[in-house]
Amino acid sequence: MLTKSFARAYSSRASAHLRARPHSKITLSEQPAATRWLNTSPKLGVDIDSASTAASGGTIADIFASLSGKSLQDALPPRFANLKRQIISSHPNFQQHLEKSWSELLPRLAVEVETIARGQQSVIPEVHWPGEEVARAGLAGWMSSRTQEEVRKRGVVIVRDVVPSAMALRWKEEIREYASRNGAKGFPAEDPQVFELYWSRAQLAARSHPALLTASRSILEMWRRPRTMEKSDEAPKAGTLTVEQMADMSTPLTYADRLRIRSPGDATFALGPHIDGGGIERWEDPTFLSLWQDILSPSALGWQHFNNWSLGTHGERMTARTGMYNGPGQCTIFRPLQGWLSMSRTGPGEGTLRVLPNLREVTAYIIMRPFFQARSSVREGRWGQEEEQAEAMDGYLAPSNWVFDGSSSRFPGCLVGQNLELSPATHPHLRLEETMISLPQVNPGDLVLWHCDAVHSVEAAHTGQSDSSVMYIPAVPLTANNWRYVLQQAKAFRQGRPPSDFPSGDGEVGFEGRGKEDDVHGEAARTAMGLGPIRGAPVDDAVQKLRAYCNATLAAEGK
Repeated sequence: MLTKSFARAYSSRASAHLRARPHSKITLSEQPAATRWLNTSPKLGVDIDSASTAASGGTIADIFASLSGKSLQDALPPRFANLKRQIISSHPNFQQHLEKSWSELLPRLAVEVETIARGQQSVIPEVHWPGEEVARAGLAGWMSSRTQEEVRKRGVVIVRDVVPSAMALRWKEEIREYASRNGAKGFPAEDPQVFELYWSRAQLAARSHPALLTASRSILEMWRRPRTMEKSDEAPKAGTLTVEQMADMSTPLTYADRLRIRSPGDATFALGPHIDGGGIERWEDPTFLSLWQDILSPSALGWQHFNNWSLGTHGERMTARTGMYNGPGQCTIFRPLQGWLSMSRTGPGEGTLRVLPNLREVTAYIIMRPFFQARSSVREGRWGQEEEQAEAMDGYLAPSNWVFDGSSSRFPGCLVGQNLELSPATHPHLRLEETMISLPQVNPGDLVLWHCDAVHSVEAAHTGQSDSSVMYIPAVPLTANNWRYVLQQAKAFRQGRPPSDFPSGDGEVGFEGRGKEDDVHGEAARTAMGLGPIRGAPVDDAVQKLRAYCNATLAAEGK
């Protein structure tokens, strides 16, 4: 969390901001989260049924400005100027601290950006799947410490051959047949490339595959548990945190998502650079804001010590409100690693994923960005010779051209109820035209995972000769909120309706060949789907407490 003085000051002001907020349903207690962390025995005001209300109808376009034609540069409503002032006034040295941090960050960011622009695909880590037996023994047995460090730095990894290629291709054909037989909807409506499908038998089989669950668990365990769960490497005490602040990274859950079968020549699914899991919430929600203490707080360690792989001092990753506005497709759970399983052979230029493979410096820049604006801009048009263009851009990006902005309602890339999107205009220092790197060639059965803080996009055009197809399957751990969501998701599954994070409606109700409970095989897979209890020996008292809560919640659902 933010240091206590910072948190207290911000929380008192945040209370008024939250009360004045005119938006839709808030599912957590209105008591500011930063205040709750200061209690000796914090009790989070969690709405147990928070996951049961489905988002309004729509498609994936409803949560992205780049798909719905909205501007990324417009200022937010005036109340967000008050939010900015509240954050600044939380500490008397806030402006001085951030100006110093900004001037130190930009040169370091420039070095990282140049490395990425030059290295392209070579900077993206990849590793071959070693098989179930080796993988179950632990990550160190199949991923070198050097590769692990690269994954932590880059925020993305390709795991080759997690499932057999023939199996992945068969799943794709089964999905095509299922979609065609039932007239499945998607985006764009006239020629769907992203299908609003969640419960096909092929999707259930992929999510339930033992290798995929094991791979997810392995990478999840790269995360650091809350500092209050770590004391001289001893097992944490169960009373240190509430169950809301705990995470069991060794128990993966299933977060049902859509799939993409993108046709050659498609240019409609031009999803630009963005970060999922909330937009303005990063600054508006006190708990979410407290994750950035090392970046923002004058009393903290500084952005150089920020760790994207930490779950927070008090488990803030698990309790941050990432979808405050109930928008369709806004993820309301803790999804530390987004991911997809490839169902095609796809390379650069063929409609694949693009990532900005850097976490620490890019995150620090994004979080500081709302507090700075350029003195002068680079004028559009013909600048003259290449050297003159470069000189003009260097002057524009120089720290001396950027001044503190403590009064505007601008949070670049943020629109209310939508995810954070980035462009060369909103985040010029990232050089997105050069640093959004297309993945190297992936094959059917390859798994790609990327960090929830990672900037990513989809290539604007598919210029290849065959389809570019994936099933979206993230790596999600057991937390109290995630478990409640999964139990509500299980209800939607039984009914054939979309999960509550996605556009509401009948979905696949009445679809011929829809997957059922009997299609989910294996104890781990059934647990992941919320169809069975959590078993196995807990690693410590805190995990035992969390599992006991989750199993009790499951039992109560069955009554």
